[in-house]
Amino acid sequence: MAESSGLEPGAGTAPEGMLSRALALKEKLRNGGTVIGAWLTIADPSVTEIMGKVGFDYLMVDSEHSPFDLQVLQTMLMALNGSPTVPMIRVAWNDHVRIKQLLDMGWEGILAPMVKTVEDCRELVAACKYPPEGRRGFGPKRASNYYRDIDAYVAKANDAIFVMPQIEHIETVGVLDEFLAVPGIDAVAIGPNDLSGTAGLLRNLSHPTVKTAHDTIVSKTKAKGLPVCLGVNTPAAQNKEWVEKGVRFLMVTSDIELLAGGGSAALRATREAIGG
Repeated sequence: MAESSGLEPGAGTAPEGMLSRALALKEKLRNGGTVIGAWLTIADPSVTEIMGKVGFDYLMVDSEHSPFDLQVLQTMLMALNGSPTVPMIRVAWNDHVRIKQLLDMGWEGILAPMVKTVEDCRELVAACKYPPEGRRGFGPKRASNYYRDIDAYVAKANDAIFVMPQIEHIETVGVLDEFLAVPGIDAVAIGPNDLSGTAGLLRNLSHPTVKTAHDTIVSKTKAKGLPVCLGVNTPAAQNKEWVEKGVRFLMVTSDIELLAGGGSAALRATREAIGG
């Protein structure tokens, strides 16, 4: 892959805004703030554009459990041009090749599932950062405005890209202190359903073993000064309590939840209104 377009540095649009929305989101969290976002699971840029104009702090594409290809993902990014909403993506696996491709497109945050060991966590950080902090391969074509602003992008990328491991295995709780000490992670997500499954208690989230593991992750991550993401949508009425516990990276809805819920609500309201 070519590493330069032949353009002079700074020959494109003003680079000072490059990665500014990701940097602003990080600054908000560092200052004790809370960010609010939603899932994208529908492979349609119109849905992305609609959600990008709602006002969420971030949008998280779920490429782990939804049918996306790379071309669609790039088009969805384009639909967020001009939006202050930070484009993030949950990769299908903690794989440095796919992470490199997505970062080179211009995704500004990576959530990796099933990051089980301390070494897994280090590998995630390394995949997201250029040397000497990591081993991300070089070639950020679209991310650098097609190489027009390559110097500005490279100068900011390591600081700006949001890195979030998702803890989804019960064994990770036993190495949590070392896990949270890995340099370069910006938040920690939980995967409560898979976490319960690894304990032999799939979706039994109220079981003492699962609840204790969950609470330990939340409390220790907060004590480390990192925001917590529950990895699942939370009802608005519960969010104040969660924020006080350290869950400052909130997920509140998804595109399919809004469609299914909104459609059902409209149908129900109409039937009630017409009496049948």
